[in-house]
Amino acid sequence: MKNVVAKWLVKFGLFAVVLMIATGAGAQAQTLQYKVTANIPFDFTITDKKLPAGKYSVVRAQNSNGDQVLLFSSADGHQQLSRLTIPVFARDVMKEGVLVFHQYGDEYFLTEIWPAGGQTGRALPKSRAERELQRQSNDPKVARVDIR
Repeated sequence: MKNVVAKWLVKFGLFAVVLMIATGAGAQAQTLQYKVTANIPFDFTITDKKLPAGKYSVVRAQNSNGDQVLLFSSADGHQQLSRLTIPVFARDVMKEGVLVFHQYGDEYFLTEIWPAGGQTGRALPKSRAERELQRQSNDPKVARVDIR
């Protein structure tokens, strides 16, 4: 019985995620149509991949899919990865573009991308490592890096 309930909950959760992605991407398809860049002064993690400090760009992985999948690239071309994102919404228009990181000690995790001039950003799912650090931390911090 527990197995049946667990399978049902997993299916329902996946359906909810797909529904959120489908409805959010169509409504806000223009938010990251142009490449944005940021100079990130610390090593950081995007979901499960650790990246060194440096200059990075963020752009849609495919123009036809909107902002669902974003491509992250280092300026030197050595680091490149794409990740599935979900829409997040702000009450007010973002005047400045920003990358938002969760900081646990000296570990930084990219959590959100907010382009300038819109009310829609993109969020990255938390990795297992970040969830574990979040459970252990009493006072997580937020770090912001401006994007251009």
